[in-house]
Parts: sequence; structure tokens; C-alpha cells
Amino acid sequence: MLDAIETYLALRRTTGFAMSTAEYLLKSFAAFAAERGQTYVETKTAIDWAALGPSVAQRDAGLRAVCRFVRHVRVEDVGHELPPANHFGARKKRRTPHIYTTDEISRLVEAALRLRPMRGLRPHTQATLIALLSSTGLRISEALKLTIADVTRDVC
Repeated sequence: MLDAIETYLALRRTTGFAMSTAEYLLKSFAAFAAERGQTYVETKTAIDWAALGPSVAQRDAGLRAVCRFVRHVRVEDVGHELPPANHFGARKKRRTPHIYTTDEISRLVEAALRLRPMRGLRPHTQATLIALLSSTGLRISEALKLTIADVTRDVC
């Protein structure tokens, strides 16, 4: 099973995923299964292993990592059982998004311009960033990674 896990991790890494948490979880699961003399993923073993996690969220994350691995490996070897992904019933709770009004954005820009120290570019940089985010819909990570090469003279 470890060879299949290494192949899976290598493939996912080449597509841009870090996989450090998945690597830890899958190798832990493989050791647990090996102690039981298993070379294939079995649903009961996967659930028993995941149940060792200290919280519902961690148990759920472990079982989901195994499920993603099994979906990959079953393409070539149907001997692996696919455990139910939501066995532990964990649910992520997302906050309701807040859409800023034009007035709120204006107040944020004005407040940014009053940042200390008043001299220098910091207040103007923050105000420009807020305006950029609100007018383009960029994510903060996208806006912070912009370079001069991203700026063009194109006019809509």
C-alpha cells in the first residue's frame, strides 16, 4: 500500500498540491492497516483508524484523505474499498459573506488614508488596495501578488 500512496502523492504534487498533511495521514493509515496485515484499504479499518482522531473534524479529515486516495487507486485496482466520506458527520460552518456597500467602502478608504504615520506611502497604499479589491473583485492574495508586468495600458 505504501508504494501506491507514494505514487499518489507524487502525482498530486506534480499537479500543484503540497500534500504534507495527506502524506502524514496516509502513511499513518498504511501503518495501521499493516499492523492488521492488510494490503488493501478496507472500510472498517479506515473507519477504525480515523476514529482514533481526537476531534470530529480530525476524524473526518483523516477519513476524507483515505477516500481521496482510494478513488485514485481504484482506477487500477478495485480491491480497495471506498469508505463513506462523511461517516463522522463533520460539517464546516461558513460565515455568511458580507457585501460592502459603496458607503462602507468609501469609509474604509477614508479611514485607511488616516493611518499613522501620516507621512509616507502606507496610508495611500492601504487605501489603494481597498479600492482595488472593491472595484475588481480580486482576492487579497491575488492583489498582493500583482506586479508591474500585470499593469497594461488597455482601456475598456
